Amino acid sequence: MKRHILFPGLFSLLSVLTCVALDGVVVVNEGVPATQLTAGALKDILTGKTMYWDGGAAINIVTAGEKADAALEQASGMTPSAFKTHWQRLAFSGRGQPPKKADDAAKALALVASTKGAIAILPAGSDTKGAKSLTIQ
Repeated sequence: MKRHILFPGLFSLLSVLTCVALDGVVVVNEGVPATQLTAGALKDILTGKTMYWDGGAAINIVTAGEKADAALEQASGMTPSAFKTHWQRLAFSGRGQPPKKADDAAKALALVASTKGAIAILPAGSDTKGAKSLTIQ
């Protein structure tokens, strides 16, 4: 029986390929216990697969307007249109609350700061004072 050492090398290659830097800043409400998330955990939050933080607080997603669309698409794997449709379907079926909308990064930051369990992706270089920035691995 032949054994190949392909799998460890393939796993390393896939790990490198999936560790793409996010073109934005992830912020959460100060009361959220997390300090970092994996890219997969962030995607699960944005797609509604994960609805609660460790400790049981509900996750409240905030969208930050068109300037953050590229980062949202990168993190969720969905175009802005598909993201909106996805959440409309979840809300219609009773399986989730749609994200709260903000017109720009400053309004999204204010909403995150004032909403328990809130998370948002802001455009890169945005001011994050008033919320906690998360590291994405």
